[in-house]
Amino acid sequence: MNKNRISSFLNNPIFILIFLFLIFMVITYDLPLNNDEAMWSYIGRVWNENNILPYIGTIENKTPGIFELNAISYSLFGVNVFFMRTLGLLSILLTTLTIYYLGKKLHSKLAGIFGMYIFGLTFTWIFLGGTFISCTETFMVFFSTLSFCFILKSKYSNKWKYLITLAGISMGISIAFKQIALTTTIALIFYYWFETSSNTNKKNKIIGLVLLSFGILLSTFVSITPLLLQKVSLNDYFNGAWLILLNSASSSTMLNRISGFFSNWLFSRIVIFYPFLFLILFQRNLLNKRYFICLLTWLLFDFIGVNSSGYFYGHQIKQLLPSLSIIVGITLSEILTNIKNVKSEFKFNQNVSILILIIIIVFFPDKYTLKEAYQRFAKQQENTNEEIGIWLRENSKKTDKVYILGTSGNPILFYTERVSSSKYFNSIFISSNKERDIVYAELKANPPLFILKPDASIEIEPKLGKDIENYIANNYNYKERKYNYHIFMRNKLSNHSN
Repeated sequence: MNKNRISSFLNNPIFILIFLFLIFMVITYDLPLNNDEAMWSYIGRVWNENNILPYIGTIENKTPGIFELNAISYSLFGVNVFFMRTLGLLSILLTTLTIYYLGKKLHSKLAGIFGMYIFGLTFTWIFLGGTFISCTETFMVFFSTLSFCFILKSKYSNKWKYLITLAGISMGISIAFKQIALTTTIALIFYYWFETSSNTNKKNKIIGLVLLSFGILLSTFVSITPLLLQKVSLNDYFNGAWLILLNSASSSTMLNRISGFFSNWLFSRIVIFYPFLFLILFQRNLLNKRYFICLLTWLLFDFIGVNSSGYFYGHQIKQLLPSLSIIVGITLSEILTNIKNVKSEFKFNQNVSILILIIIIVFFPDKYTLKEAYQRFAKQQENTNEEIGIWLRENSKKTDKVYILGTSGNPILFYTERVSSSKYFNSIFISSNKERDIVYAELKANPPLFILKPDASIEIEPKLGKDIENYIANNYNYKERKYNYHIFMRNKLSNHSN
């Protein structure tokens, strides 16, 4: 295969999509259930099967999009993981293709190609929860990036009103998957007002802004309609999806914010991007472009969004990747284009191929991700959560309930195919006596057959309080330990009065 053939392959968007598809298939093969993945699947299952409604019967601080997708998944295929993961992988690949379109339209095909590689490969990093492909950020960034695509297309189309409305609808769907897409929404409005509509009159600008807002409100209303039809009130929705963000589980202390910030941005793999961003300072031509300043603004607002909660989970940084990938892609393309002006076409193509190979090497999945994938292929990993969950299922009836203490037991709950005794099935949102009293009352009203306690005893007291600890001691017998969980079984003689 000659060098031109190699170069044409490396520069082919279809080849890049296939390349990324194969990488994701390898790193997600036989992947154990993620804690969040299991939590959303549980919410979708009990909503569908038991009419236990989000925000009323299950507590989780997300907007309803991820719950609705999981409810659809359960209604179509029962308890499964492949449906959501398939949708997640499809969303990643479509986002990659959208980034190609944006890079190509804004600068050059080469910028789009670089952006595809950077976005797709960075999405695999273990630091960003790369194997967790069905997280809320995956769907959020797909629809938010698609919004920018519609806005850009509107600049060159007579159907600009229709496209701007679609941009708003897409951004509303993005918000329906995660609230922090609001910061990207601000960037989208900025981009529309200062770049895309720069050649239109003020009246049309305002019309476009109204249509954009209408689209966002329309898709937001559609996203909550299934809840409203099942008697989830707007108050329940706002409390469960928005005001809950004020809970200590949703926002961090100042000390944790500072330490987490430096840990995330100075001592992680994300520093790989800094030399590429530094190159922007030497590209005055780009800094004079209105569209490029708007892209930097997009990056800035996403950066604000990523840091807003103060918890700095790696998967949150995925919000940055579309704008970051496009910016770096355009910067590298600009540098190579300047080189092309002084060197031959052949030398230029050679430089492009070399740079693509460097990007692949630098941004390739880390050794830990590859090692874990190999261990799963070689069957060297055991899924302890699945084993515990299946044991609970086999030793209980469909009508029996379970309660798992702590914050990491969602995969076990998933495999039990049982219902938790409390809407606070995950202890992460139990932060005050109000929540503790609710859990205590629900345990007495719906006594679980089994209660599971992780090895760390601190998970019960003070997290859940002395009342619940006494309730377990008075009404449950210790049965056995399975891996890192202690299993307590209900005492049949107990009346559960205390």
